[in-house]
Amino acid sequence: MGSMDHWHPVLNARDLGPEPVGTTLNNTEIVLFRTQDGRIGALNDECPHRRMRLSKGKVVDARLQCPYHGWTFSIEGAGESPGTPKLYASHTCYDVKEAHGAIWLKAASAEASFPEFEVEEFAYACTTRHIAPAPLEVVLDNFTEVEHTSTTHLLLGYDLAGMAQVETRIEATDDAVYVYNEGPQKRVSPFFRLLMGFKPGDFFVDEWTTRFSPVHARYDQWWFESKSRQARRDRLRIYVFFNPIDADRTELVTFVFIRSRFGTGPILQTLVSPILKKLVNVEVGLDVAMLGQLADKRPGIEGMRLSRFDKVLGLHRKRIDAIYRGMGPLDTVSPAVEPHSAHG
Repeated sequence: MGSMDHWHPVLNARDLGPEPVGTTLNNTEIVLFRTQDGRIGALNDECPHRRMRLSKGKVVDARLQCPYHGWTFSIEGAGESPGTPKLYASHTCYDVKEAHGAIWLKAASAEASFPEFEVEEFAYACTTRHIAPAPLEVVLDNFTEVEHTSTTHLLLGYDLAGMAQVETRIEATDDAVYVYNEGPQKRVSPFFRLLMGFKPGDFFVDEWTTRFSPVHARYDQWWFESKSRQARRDRLRIYVFFNPIDADRTELVTFVFIRSRFGTGPILQTLVSPILKKLVNVEVGLDVAMLGQLADKRPGIEGMRLSRFDKVLGLHRKRIDAIYRGMGPLDTVSPAVEPHSAHG
C-alpha cells in the first residue's frame, strides 16, 4: 500500500456545496464535487485534455465540466468531449465516503479498512482543521508526547515543575503504538475546571493509541481524585488525523467527542460544544505556532538527545514507512539513524 491507499478525511461535508472544491493530499491535487443527485466524486484536479484545474469548473447534472473546453467527467472518471463525441478519456478517480461530518477518500484500487470511531458512550462536540508547517513525522511527534504540554499548552497537560512526577508507559504492536500518561493537572482557570468537572489537585490522564492506516491517534483524556483514584464523570475522546499535504505541511483534522455530566441535550449542544471548539482551536493553534518555530523540520531523528517521553519517535517512523507508505515489512524498516537517547 502507498500513502494514497488509506482513507483520509479531506473536507468537511458541509463545505461541499454545488461548486467543486480543490484540495491537496500527499502532493496530489484533487477536486471534490457533489452531483445534483447527491453523489460525491473525487478526481485528480487536472483535466487530461489541456491540464486545466477541474476545480475551476462546474457541476452539470451528474458530471463535472472543465471550464476550458467543456469536457465533462463522471464520478467514475469517464470523460467526454462535446467537440469530438467519439473521443473517450479516462481520468483518475477516487473512492469517496461521507461519514462523521467529513468527506473521506482513498485510491480506487486500494483495499483499506475504514478507521473505526468508538464513540457509543460519547456525544459529538466539534470538528476542527489546522495546517501545521512541518512534515508528517514532525507533527506526529508533537502530538504524541506530553512533555511539551507544560510550556506550550494552556489547559490540557502538566506543570513544568511537576513533569518529573508524570508517569508514562509505552507499548507497541505491529500496527499501533499505545501511550499512557498520568500526573497532577496543571493549574487552570476555575471556569475550565467547572466545564470539565474536575477539582484542584486532581490528576490528569492522557492516553492515546496511534495507528497508521491512515496516520491517526485516538486520545482519551480524563481526571481522577488523587487520593482515592476515583475517576471524574467527564471524559474527552478525540480523534486526530494527520493528512500530509506535501513534504512541508500537514493538515490536522480533529474530531472531538465528550461524555459529560451535562448529558447530550441543549446544554451540551448550545454551551459546552461551542466552548470546546474554541478551546480546541486555541490548544491546537498553540501546537501549530510552536511547530512553526522549529529550527530544523527534517523528519530524521539523528543527532537528537531524547527523553523518556520520546521513545515513540522511532516506533512511529518504522510504522509510517511500513504501513502508511508501504515500504516493506515492519522488521525490515528502520529510522535513518537510531538516535542517542537519555531515557529515564
